[in-house]
Amino acid sequence: MAEQNKMKRNIGILDWGIVFSVIVLFVAIFIPSVIWEEEESVKNESRRRMAIINDAESFYYELTKEYTTNGEELFSLVEAAMDSLTADSLFVQEQNIKINNKIYKVNMNRGFDIRIDTTFTKSQELQRTFKDTSYQISMLAEDGSESTQKWVKKDELQFYMDDSLFQSVDSTEIKDVSEKYTDYARNKFHLMDDLLYCPLTGEPYILEIDNTDDSYPLFTVKSPVPRDYTERRFGIFKFESGKHGFIKDGNTSWAELD
Repeated sequence: MAEQNKMKRNIGILDWGIVFSVIVLFVAIFIPSVIWEEEESVKNESRRRMAIINDAESFYYELTKEYTTNGEELFSLVEAAMDSLTADSLFVQEQNIKINNKIYKVNMNRGFDIRIDTTFTKSQELQRTFKDTSYQISMLAEDGSESTQKWVKKDELQFYMDDSLFQSVDSTEIKDVSEKYTDYARNKFHLMDDLLYCPLTGEPYILEIDNTDDSYPLFTVKSPVPRDYTERRFGIFKFESGKHGFIKDGNTSWAELD
């Protein structure tokens, strides 16, 4: 009887040992994969933010013909310029923009606001249905010898009616039309100040201007994360940031780092 109890205890210990081993194996496989995904996610987000800063600097340079290392000033002016042109389509060429009691002299190109949207905003493909009106009209031939009929759109009608060869509107057709279109306004992107900071350390990105060649200044945005940056995870595992890289003169270092 004692032998049987001892055997049962041994079997129970063995069972628990197997369960514990499975748990350890699961942890050893699962947790590192989660950490790797986190490392990749943080790195991609950091690079996305640097790309946004770099694009914003390009627009800032277009407006002022110079770069800036002041991130808040950078975002504020680009946003203000976009909003001004959106509100007033005639806000082009040389203009003044006042931000925090400072006046910026800018040169606005037509379509600046649209290029901002198409650069930063994630577009949505939508579909809409509307009433489309067409008109059948009669027009004389160029030599005036005979009359011909044709269908024209509503927004074209006045153009033909003003033509000396126009005779009459003979018929009208209204039908439902569905079309797909690209929308940039629904999820409009804004240059928020949190994009100026690294998602891993919370430190601001490093903005630099190289004026060695006065005729061609170079802008660089760098990650503030040290190459050997690590953090402990669950006591025994290590989070490694890897090299987040930089963008210099519009060229990314990603290909060299990955």
